[in-house]
Formats: sequence, C-alpha cells, structure tokens
Amino acid sequence: MKVLFVFNHPAPYKVLVYNELIKLLDIEVIFEREYAKDRPNDFYAANKYNFPVTFLKDGYFSNENSCSSKLAKYIRNNHEKYDAIVMNGYSTFAEMKAIRYMIRHHIPYILQINGGIIKKDNFIKKILKKYYISHAAKYFSPCTEADKYLIHYGANKEMIFHYPYGNYFNNEIIQKPLSESEKKTIREKWNLPSGRLFVNASQFIERKNNFELISIFKDRPENLLLIGSGKEQEKYERFIKDNNINNIFILSFQKKKELFEILSSADCFITLSSEDIFGHTTVEAMANGLPVISSDRVVSSIDLIKDGLNGFLVDINNREMINRAIDDSKNLQHEEAIKTAANNTVEKSAAKLKELLEKEK
Repeated sequence: MKVLFVFNHPAPYKVLVYNELIKLLDIEVIFEREYAKDRPNDFYAANKYNFPVTFLKDGYFSNENSCSSKLAKYIRNNHEKYDAIVMNGYSTFAEMKAIRYMIRHHIPYILQINGGIIKKDNFIKKILKKYYISHAAKYFSPCTEADKYLIHYGANKEMIFHYPYGNYFNNEIIQKPLSESEKKTIREKWNLPSGRLFVNASQFIERKNNFELISIFKDRPENLLLIGSGKEQEKYERFIKDNNINNIFILSFQKKKELFEILSSADCFITLSSEDIFGHTTVEAMANGLPVISSDRVVSSIDLIKDGLNGFLVDINNREMINRAIDDSKNLQHEEAIKTAANNTVEKSAAKLKELLEKEK
C-alpha cells in the first residue's frame, strides 16, 4: 500500500512515527517547510528521515504558514499512484490549495489531526473550516476530546477513527518510578534542589501560562522547575530576582534524552496552559513515571488523566483548586502514569495507523 502524508514542518514527534511507519507501509512525506520560526534550533536537531521526504522550500511566511502552489500541483500530477492521501492540516494556504483541488476533482483525502479546540470563529473563518474539514473521506483523531472539534466543523462522527499519539518508544518508558537515591543522583548532576520537585516543560510564551505557575509557587514550600525557552523567559527571571524567590528554577530547552532524565527525577508534572490542541508533555511526563496536574484546557490531559489516580485536572482560574491538587499530589499513583504512557508509544501509533489505512484497500 502506498500512502502520501502531508504535514506543515518536520516536528520530531511526526518524524518518529513516519520512521516507524515506513517499516510497515510504503509511505512518502511532504513537509511544507523545513522549520517553524517559533521553535528553537535544537527542536529539529535529532531528526533523521528514514522515509522518502520532500520539502517544498518556498512560500514561507509567519511562524508556520506557506503559500506554495507546489503541493497542489504535485497532487494533481501524482495522486493516482497513492492508495491514500493523508493531510495533517488544512489551515495553511498551501494546504487549502491542495484540498480545494482534491475536492473539486473528487480525490478522497483523509484528515489527520493532532488535536483541536473549538473557538468562537467569525463567520468567514467558520465557513472555511467547515469546507476543508467536512469534505474529508475519513478522520484520524488522537482522542475523544479532539473528536468534538471535528464534529463541530461538520465531520461525520461515524468516519472518525482514533490513533495513539505519543513521541517516545516503548523502551524509553521507565519500568518503575525511580528510588530516592536514583533521583538524588540525577538532581545533583543537574544542580537541582532536594525536596519535593514539580516540573514544567514548555515554550515560554503567554499561552502556556507559566507566569501563573510562578505566582503560585512563590508562596509554596515545594520547588518548581521550568524547562524551555521563549520570549517570556526574561519576564520570569526578572520576577524571580525582584521577589527574591529561591524555590523556582529555570533550565533552557533540552533535547529528549536529557529532558526525560530530568523528568524522571521529579515528583510531579504541572501545566496550567490556557490552550493546547494536544499537549505532548502530558504523556512524556507519564512515560517518566510522573503524575500530571494539568489545566482542563490541554486536550491530551482531558482524555488521559484519571482524576485522583494518575493526575488531576484543574481550572486555571481557580487557585484554591490548583493548590489543593498540589497538596494532594503525594497520593497520586506513579505506576498508573506509566501504564497510561505505555498505551501511547510510537510503535502503537504506527501500528494503529497501518491498521486504519489498510481499510482503504
């Protein structure tokens, strides 16, 4: 079976799955651009392409958009050689041109989404979303929460199929939570504090709401570690310094191996993001044995967190609720977090996609 995948940029979590899927199916991948402007350079550093890949290399603008006509032209000239075409987006001008061509010429396409949040769109935006989403033949969705987004914009509920959405392999999941002595060794290596440690890994941008985290932890005895980079970093550092805060620490963006090591030495992951269309950090944290305290605006968390068992869902506007979750986090079960992570590996994602795609034969 021959399948074409189209995605905006070579995000490592996509590249990992495509590298696994090429072992199972004959696939080709087109990326609209080589990188997203709002990602650090190291974000793509580990990428290796074991599958046939094409970069459009023109029409770049904004952080992730592309207005290239090459994608539509390629599909026009080559669609007959593929058993399935999987579009991983519909919002760039390049994607719109390609999908519009397929609709007009009755070429079926599958829409694979990473997640989705229903917003208050203006009339024109809502009409456009409905047009590009509702005409898909099938939909691959990572979770039931994301299904609501598709259905809102006209998708046939009966044609939505789920796939696991992780960015780590089975052998990268820790077998059991680390002992205190193992955690101590890692923390000493990274110059991290002893005592109870909460960690957040994210872009340092307003949407991630990390300043709210800092404001909460400055009045708490536990330690907070923020890992990432972004335009808000200076704001965080200035606030920490001006308020003489000694329990909040910042580390720069880390590659996956280093990030996973640090995560495994912590006690709990916490995110108060105001909006995440999926949220890989939820499953990354669980893969390292961490329960997760998450805002109820992170799509993956809504589906994966079993409240009071492997984490807590909280309202970002309710500090009392957030503080109570932090207090009660000692009672969460690290083993349950690991079990959840085991159901969302790269291998399981690729295997499920193969199964779904073979139904196209």
